[in-house]
Amino acid sequence: MEKRKLVRWKAVLNHKKRSRYGFIVLFTFFTILCMGCASGFQTVAPQLPDKFEKIGHAEGKACGTMLFSDGPGDNFLPVMLNSRVQRAYDAALNSVPGAKWLTEVTMQEDWYWWIIGTTRCVTITGEAAR
Repeated sequence: MEKRKLVRWKAVLNHKKRSRYGFIVLFTFFTILCMGCASGFQTVAPQLPDKFEKIGHAEGKACGTMLFSDGPGDNFLPVMLNSRVQRAYDAALNSVPGAKWLTEVTMQEDWYWWIIGTTRCVTITGEAAR
């Protein structure tokens, strides 16, 4: 009987070691998964020349969609999402005839959730210059 209890006790200890090892592996995996990336600021507008003329207010808007997403953290299928800032800038530039640059640029982002994803819209405003 004593030998049987000893064998059973060793099996319990081995199971605890495996459980602890599995926990450590899962904890490490989820910790790495939850880490994020960061980057610096991105310049949207090109550098202006020394002499330029302001010719009016410019505004442009562009949207992109993340399909099968239930919030900002769950990204599955981007549709025109990554180019929305450039498209909004181009739309703002084209909103004023003869404009070559934008100065005093501001960017606003709005998003809304719908049944199978999210849509994110960027609005670029500024003063058009040539």
